[in-house]
Amino acid sequence: MTSVARKLFSGQIKNVKWSRKCYSSASVKKNEYILRSVYPDVPVPNIRLLDKLWADSAHFKNHVALVSAETNKSYTYLQLQNYIGNFATSLLKKLGLKPGDMVAIAMPNSPEFPVVAFGSIQAGCVVTTVNPIYKEHELGHQLAVTRPKVIITIPQSYDTAVKALQLSQLDAKIVLIDNPADSVPSGVIRYTELAESGGADYSLLDKIEAKHDDVAVIPFSSGTTGLPKGVEISHKNLLSSMDVMSHDKITLAELTSAEHQDVVPCVLPFFHIYGMVITLLGHLAKGCKLITMSSFQPGTYFDILEKERVNLLYVVPPLVIFLSKIPLVTKEHLQHLRYIFTGAAPIAASDIEALLTKTQPNTEFVQGYGATETSAMGSTTYKGSWNRNYGSCGDPMVNYEMKFIDPATGDDVVIGEPGEVCFKSTLVMNGYYKNKEATENSFTSDGFFKTGDLGIYRPGKGLYITDRIKELIKVKGMQVAPAELEGILRSHPAVQDAGVIGIPHEFHGEVPKAFVILNDEAEVTAQELQAFVADKVSEYKEIKEVMFVDEIPKNAAGKILRRELKRMYM
Repeated sequence: MTSVARKLFSGQIKNVKWSRKCYSSASVKKNEYILRSVYPDVPVPNIRLLDKLWADSAHFKNHVALVSAETNKSYTYLQLQNYIGNFATSLLKKLGLKPGDMVAIAMPNSPEFPVVAFGSIQAGCVVTTVNPIYKEHELGHQLAVTRPKVIITIPQSYDTAVKALQLSQLDAKIVLIDNPADSVPSGVIRYTELAESGGADYSLLDKIEAKHDDVAVIPFSSGTTGLPKGVEISHKNLLSSMDVMSHDKITLAELTSAEHQDVVPCVLPFFHIYGMVITLLGHLAKGCKLITMSSFQPGTYFDILEKERVNLLYVVPPLVIFLSKIPLVTKEHLQHLRYIFTGAAPIAASDIEALLTKTQPNTEFVQGYGATETSAMGSTTYKGSWNRNYGSCGDPMVNYEMKFIDPATGDDVVIGEPGEVCFKSTLVMNGYYKNKEATENSFTSDGFFKTGDLGIYRPGKGLYITDRIKELIKVKGMQVAPAELEGILRSHPAVQDAGVIGIPHEFHGEVPKAFVILNDEAEVTAQELQAFVADKVSEYKEIKEVMFVDEIPKNAAGKILRRELKRMYM
């Protein structure tokens, strides 16, 4: 940690004063076209990210920070901070990286994840997070775009990483999250030797500075015109998100003390913006005990709910539905819950009400709406304000402006009329990495990010999301781009053309369905096409149904008319 962080950690600095000017003044409504939070904006702090993260850490240095539900490996907050500093120093001294170099992290949730993520950022590097279940085709694309100097992964993903590096023609170093008792492939670098042994050269880290607009993290977000795009999340975005999430009306966590520590199961992936910013960054700053799950295993999740006094649940709609329908989950599992928070996809009020029948009467359900490009929630049902208005995504968050535009003309729409939801904020991304055209197309002329979602704001009730312009398929809260699957299908020698849509699924929300035109005299079964795609994509992207058709409806410009495909499905 830096010298400032060490003073914060030891309690020598009691109050931190921010010198940054407030982003904008508070008002409920700027005019008839723009909505603001009812609460004042929070200025972006003039401080380094890790110093901000550990501002209150003197209160909980000996508490458990993270523990793995699968292996029981754990770090205290003191260990976590030391290992982050060790890893940062090792990147610079042992691996020869320089500030600005790219580090790829392809890992599931584990205690080691924040060590490598925040250690890389503390070293001045840029982190790109990757879904660890990606296959070489998907991973190779992200590596080819970001061109990292180092990729950090787990033994189960090692072979895929090697193939993806070959596919993207990169010669990056590979760091494995290792068990010191086990061997590793030749040429591979052990995580334990970088993070868990030796001491950090803090004088080296004290020299690392980052400007507010410097990029810190590049997660990838699915688009509609091809493969996923890198989203540039800046230091300003992360600093601002931490302050916004700690706002009295927004934060769900209590600051850890000698008497109490909030317990938070972490099943939402840290490589996703929801898990990374809201679950991980927001709750480490509060000193919570985070129980990591590398994947969702119902038995393990039920054990956590049963044996730990879980106070906060961060979920996605399919998990809400699952918990409400499974008889094994009872009031006893949820008796210590103060809040349940959901986001990432729409959810019906009836599903929320079904889950709340299993909780204590004082358990509150909070909902948020945002995107990878907005760093965190753009709107929220502020705690204590919207308990029974479950279909709403609430009001604009602190530090956000929200407006609606006509998706056809781009003209502003009066509040209360439907339109495409747009946000401006200190939390909105810099842009898409190495993609100027996509960046320009994603912002209005006055600097609002266009979410690609249609919605309406109903005064006294809040924001309602009504449809998606982006046509993304939301599977278990994860984005799936139809264009990516269509491109893979068209690469099959028997396929002339293909169109993909999302169809309803009881537990997953949606799943992909393909409409396929075969080449003349070609013969292939639906199962063979499904297997062809499954060999190239992660499990959640797999096509669940195939329909053979004679025509894919398109407009004059050749764009697939997915609404017509949905009518064909219905």
